[in-house]
Amino acid sequence: MAFLKNNFNFLLDKATSNLRLEPDWPTIIQICDLIRQGDVQPKYAVAAIKKKLASGNPHVAMFSLQVLESCVKNCGSLIHEEVGTKGYMELLRETVKTTTHENVKNKVLELLQTWAFAFRNSPKYRAVQDTVNIMKAEGYKFPTLKESDAMFSADTAPEWADGECCHRCRVLFGMVQRKHHCRACGQVFCGQCSSKSCTLPKFGIEREVRVCEACYEKVNK
Repeated sequence: MAFLKNNFNFLLDKATSNLRLEPDWPTIIQICDLIRQGDVQPKYAVAAIKKKLASGNPHVAMFSLQVLESCVKNCGSLIHEEVGTKGYMELLRETVKTTTHENVKNKVLELLQTWAFAFRNSPKYRAVQDTVNIMKAEGYKFPTLKESDAMFSADTAPEWADGECCHRCRVLFGMVQRKHHCRACGQVFCGQCSSKSCTLPKFGIEREVRVCEACYEKVNK
């Protein structure tokens, strides 16, 4: 367990380094995978990202928000239940109030607006909508909801399935035949049946990742 946490922290440090010039999407995807596979508990992951957000360096804070955004879009209810709480909403609201960096403030407002729209029909995450309503009453201006973010409301990433054989060709997994997950449908496949790759903007994945044959054809229609 300690090794897995150390690995997660190493990846998070890498993804949020103030020396970066742009988001490290391969590393961000690895972070999401660790959470989805159950290698790192969502509570631990969200707490670690929270520490990065508290950094006085605006680059670290911005990259931490991008990691958080991808985790929310790509890890489903595992992360939603940690982020969509009154306590976490208060943290983000306080960040908007206290940050001196306009880009960090705007990114938090963007995320809050997106999540409020995405969870508008989920009573469990009522705290998100309540926080946005309170901040609007306080005079905060929220950005226009982007089309890709609006898609997220209906298209949250599927939970990862497990199995002893490929979902498509039924070959058994073993030492030689490794299992792979399709990032689009969550099913498990052999390497040959999941050899395609493409971007999945609706899940916050803007770099090409592994998908199965059927999902590849669906995405590229």
